[in-house]
Amino acid sequence: LNNANAFGTVALNTSGTGGHATVVDASGLNLAASTVGGNLIATATTGNMTDDGALAITGTTTLTTSANDATIALDTTTNAFTGAVTITTNDNDGTAADVTIDGGTTALILAASTIDGDLTVRSGNASGITDSGTVTVGGNLVATTDENNGVINLGDLAVDGTVQLTTHGSGDATVVNDAGLTFLASTVRNLAATARSGNIVDSGVLTVAGTSSFTTSATDATITLNNANAFGTVALNTSGTGGHATVVDASGLNLAASTVGGN
Repeated sequence: LNNANAFGTVALNTSGTGGHATVVDASGLNLAASTVGGNLIATATTGNMTDDGALAITGTTTLTTSANDATIALDTTTNAFTGAVTITTNDNDGTAADVTIDGGTTALILAASTIDGDLTVRSGNASGITDSGTVTVGGNLVATTDENNGVINLGDLAVDGTVQLTTHGSGDATVVNDAGLTFLASTVRNLAATARSGNIVDSGVLTVAGTSSFTTSATDATITLNNANAFGTVALNTSGTGGHATVVDASGLNLAASTVGGN
């Protein structure tokens, strides 16, 4: 269904791994409860994309809003995206083209995507939230696992805004960003955070019961964690004589093996 269609709500149902579905709406696209055995390609040309029921997609999912500032909100808590999800939104002059994806109790895999706004993602699966390509986010990233000790493993990020991480129970988190990392209040068990070309700072309390590892890869990039944080053990790694590190723990502070190029 790839013409300039005009649907109210649309349900798509196929069976078998070859049962792919493509749908285009010339304005906004509202997806009703659907089960697609193959891949789903969904495009809203001039409006937003939403769901009005659970989406069960066995193959890959490709979501696109073409209009400036158009958003994607697939937030039904029983969604199941088994294959990787590719997302594209557009904002020509800001970061208003937000995306929310709820993966239900299925692992959520983010393929190479470009979101010109905030990205909010959730999974209740033990395998949690991962990426299989560069996830570019013009705004802020919020990633949450809320069941089954789900993990967050996002090793190929390009986030311009802040990052907020919450894992369930013993779920660990790993994030690698192409620039700096600015953390909002986050709660995880173990945390490994790397900023490839900028500084690492906190703008909220970090609660990490296990081991925290913070690394800035660029020469003279700094680490500043000066909120009333709650770490188990914390490792700090910077390079260059300007690569200073500041860390505060609201209770005791246990420093793991660290290499700080500056002060």
